[in-house]
Amino acid sequence: MAVNHVRSKSSNGKRLVQSKLNINNETILKCPKCEMKYSPNSIDDVATHKKYHDLHINGRNWSQTWGIPIHDTTSSTIIATPSSSPFKTGKSVNNKNSERIVMIQENKPAEVKAMLEIMDIVNQELNAPQDENNFWRKPNAEHQGKAIVYIKDKKAVGAITVEVLKQHKCRWMIYETRTLVEHVRPQFTLGISRIWVCRAQRGKGIAEKLLDAARISAIPGQNVDKMKLAWSQPSDSGGKLAKKYNGVKHKSGHILIPCYL
Repeated sequence: MAVNHVRSKSSNGKRLVQSKLNINNETILKCPKCEMKYSPNSIDDVATHKKYHDLHINGRNWSQTWGIPIHDTTSSTIIATPSSSPFKTGKSVNNKNSERIVMIQENKPAEVKAMLEIMDIVNQELNAPQDENNFWRKPNAEHQGKAIVYIKDKKAVGAITVEVLKQHKCRWMIYETRTLVEHVRPQFTLGISRIWVCRAQRGKGIAEKLLDAARISAIPGQNVDKMKLAWSQPSDSGGKLAKKYNGVKHKSGHILIPCYL
């Protein structure tokens, strides 16, 4: 097996390295941006990489008709929520290029299919199971969980799935050591199963807006306090977000993060 490296510069001046693996005379490339491995000699591989790369970096194309609008993020105001929510204003979104947040309707197959494609990318990034979507995609799953998407320039650039928690799953996690606090059973309301923002849109506050949208809309008629929002085994970047969003400093000096099993 031989390994070759092709070096190039990106638009921001950073040096990118694309690796080539030659196995039995077959060249395998690893994309330096999306990190997917594929064969440039395979039509199917090239097509799969193109789709994966665009979704991973820029987000997924999104229909204007998909989802129930929650936020108009350009004005930071709630524009609509499910009819049983006290936050409903009755306004609609007419600006197709506006940034907005929408809730997936589990009885709309096209919306569910699009969200599942996003979840495939999220789970590949996190090396997480692909079968943890039932709590938001089942019909009449109103009180089990929700899937919410951030739309920008007609693309889904961020997503979050949250589930209603049972008390026996709730724990505190010590941020510095990633260990659970024993013999303490806190009460949290919503669990963050997945949260994701495409690479081109990270660092712009989208994750925090998704968290806020989930708190006010996931449970009809209830505005969940941010300290009642728990995390599921956060990654390194997820841990930093959790620390910033609702981490608390214990008298021991450690930072505690609400989490669930």
